[in-house]
Amino acid sequence: MPEGLQEQFIAKLEEQYGPWEKTTSRFGNATFGKIATDLCISASQFSKLIYGSATEGMYVRSIRNIDRIIEANRLRTEKQQLAEQVRQRSGLSKTSIYWMIGLAVLGLILGAGLYAIVKSFTKKEIPTTQQFGAHPLAMYFDQGFDADFDSPYLKESEVQDFCPCSAYEGRWSLSEEYKLPLPGNRKPGVYYLAKSADVRMKCSKSDTVGVGKGAALLAYEYLINEIWVDTELTPLSPKYFDKENKTYTAEFEALAFEGNPQFKKVATIHSFFIDKFAIRSDSILRSGEPCGRFATDIDETLVKEYEIDLKHILENVLGDLTKTNCEPTINQYCDPNALQEKQSVITFDCLYTIQAENLGIGGGYPYTKGYRLEEQSYSDNLTCICEE
Repeated sequence: MPEGLQEQFIAKLEEQYGPWEKTTSRFGNATFGKIATDLCISASQFSKLIYGSATEGMYVRSIRNIDRIIEANRLRTEKQQLAEQVRQRSGLSKTSIYWMIGLAVLGLILGAGLYAIVKSFTKKEIPTTQQFGAHPLAMYFDQGFDADFDSPYLKESEVQDFCPCSAYEGRWSLSEEYKLPLPGNRKPGVYYLAKSADVRMKCSKSDTVGVGKGAALLAYEYLINEIWVDTELTPLSPKYFDKENKTYTAEFEALAFEGNPQFKKVATIHSFFIDKFAIRSDSILRSGEPCGRFATDIDETLVKEYEIDLKHILENVLGDLTKTNCEPTINQYCDPNALQEKQSVITFDCLYTIQAENLGIGGGYPYTKGYRLEEQSYSDNLTCICEE
């Protein structure tokens, strides 16, 4: 995203509303929430635009919308000025008066039309973003502090009572991409590539994973993954998998699908998943279950040519994969104050098996999944004791 777009966006806001008062989260007398409403976007989208994490398209659309609001206000001001002139200069000819009134009416019509365009333009954009680009629960977790909503995160008065899980509350991401072979297909060479995970973690106020108060953590994952096919239909073993040691070969570990003409992308997979974590002083346990998935960007030509049953992959192959329970991981954050945004990572070594196994491997397929802390809801001093 070109840096100039963020600066241009802020300059437009100051032109319309007044100087940016960072200490009070306002532009002039307008709150962030008021401006987001004017632009017909969510509070979280407005925050991304302000702090430089929005996409180029979001900046372009929002700048255009501010221009329309500025123009509508200009026309409204001209209309009011013309009306005042008509009132004060009642000695003008009837023709002049009618002419000025006509301009005023025209300005009102143009202003209303521009406002309607802003509304209709934004309404057409938001569903696509919400459906395929944002976390399904974003409106529940990510609204501004001054918005009228009840956050699922703990209140400041509760964080010490629910330590250490209160330190884990916030937004997490997939720390690294990982890839897996997909069994259960008619031909070899179908792979799963985990691209991203947008995760919201929150404390469970009821003990749902067999541990005490403050040690139960829930996570809501929105995952974007991809299905790829090897156009040469290379068998997994022995080139990519060592059957004797049950490990992937170095050639598989170094394999990159994107930019490799031998591999073609078949589809994008969107999934929603609920995790349960049990935080112990020496380890963290993870379990969970899927809440549905669907495919987009499907290349029907590849599906037919390589006889890929996407419905079977979605319902059975990936269904078995996401039900896999991972091994407990060492708790590096027995002192929860050690958690740091953009740095702290929790990784789990996992193994998945499937009834429709037909790759000749047996015993399951290993993979490692990691979560990186992006934004921490509460990061002040926590006083719970680390019992090592």
